[in-house]
Amino acid sequence: MKQFLSRMEWPSFVKALLWGLLVFLQFHQHRGCFHEERIALLELKAFLKSNIIHADVLPSWMDDAKSDCCRWERVTCNSTNSHVINLSLYNLNNEPYYYEYYDYNYNGQDDENRCLLNVSMLVPLKELKSLNLSANSIGGCLPNEGFEKMSSLRNLRILDLGYNYFNNSIPQSLGAVTSLETLILTQNKLQGYFPAQELIALRNLNKLDISRNYYNGFLPLQGFERLALLPKLEILDLGSNSFDWSIIPFVSGLVSLKTLSLVDNSFVWLNTTTGFESLSRLENLETLDLSYNNLNRSIIESLPAIKSLKNLNLEGNDIGGSFPIKGISAFENLEKLDLSGNELNGSLTIQGSKSLSRLENLETLDLSGNHFDKSIIESLSAVKSLKNLNLAWNDIGGSFPAKELSAFENLENLDLTWNNFDGPLTI
Repeated sequence: MKQFLSRMEWPSFVKALLWGLLVFLQFHQHRGCFHEERIALLELKAFLKSNIIHADVLPSWMDDAKSDCCRWERVTCNSTNSHVINLSLYNLNNEPYYYEYYDYNYNGQDDENRCLLNVSMLVPLKELKSLNLSANSIGGCLPNEGFEKMSSLRNLRILDLGYNYFNNSIPQSLGAVTSLETLILTQNKLQGYFPAQELIALRNLNKLDISRNYYNGFLPLQGFERLALLPKLEILDLGSNSFDWSIIPFVSGLVSLKTLSLVDNSFVWLNTTTGFESLSRLENLETLDLSYNNLNRSIIESLPAIKSLKNLNLEGNDIGGSFPIKGISAFENLEKLDLSGNELNGSLTIQGSKSLSRLENLETLDLSGNHFDKSIIESLSAVKSLKNLNLAWNDIGGSFPAKELSAFENLENLDLTWNNFDGPLTI
């Protein structure tokens, strides 16, 4: 039986047919990368080769009409429309251990010989979402070719410029790239006045990493509180600078924060607990890293009980004395606690065991590098939720504590290396 489309069905059928034809033509027309984006990448390679790298890197980037740039190394394209969306151009010189042992005088280079980036070469990549240019000895941008040129890249979300040689001029031009959600400036040469005024234009910023620079708390911090105008900022890494305790009240105003790292700063100069109580304003904070700041016991005990906190890192401070520490049990939602390398000693009292047992969500506890004896193992069994326990590098001696360990109901990972056990191993 023949079937015919009714008058009502005919327009819809034609519309669907035309739409399918359009999708078909678009798919076959753009199976490879776009011509203008391919040309831009080839020009970028030539520039990088003559200014940053001194070897034949990016060999797959060939000036051949049959070469599809979506298949080139370090390039990712959108699977639907073939636009370039990701460039991972980190460490093009392939220097071994570059990130771990980075040095501002690496390979004897000085500031005058470091390359300047021509940012305008990136402008044709209109759909670019992620750009990683870290560890390439970039010292800045060509005159009038600063990162403000990238404001036309309205889809750029992630920008990694870490481990280069940028100075304080870089944040000024980055303020124009308002689409950014993640900005990484770790280990450059940023110093002096903190560029809060320039950064507050990045209203979509979710993560800011300015760790391993030369900022400090001895210079005025006016304007830092303006970062509170970034409503989406959840991750802030200020680690390995030279901030002192005066930074605490300023960061406490960033109430949207979920992760805050202040590792390895200059809190050694702190002679008072004033200011730390302001951390209680961070009602959404889940991870707090205060490791390697030489904080003493009185400062640690003054930390406010942030109810939302799940991960607390206090490694490598100067706490000393017995365990547990006053106030730790008040972090009722804590899941991970690192107290390694703090000169803690002794064994838990009955009251101390009860205090720890209140941490009903604690799954990971690191007490390595302290001076605990064997009695600590039995005491810790009061923490029923524990899954991961590290007691390496302590003073635990005697026979292997098989009986004591049997009291742990949920333990999955245990580290007892570098202790002083003797006799046969019995489990």
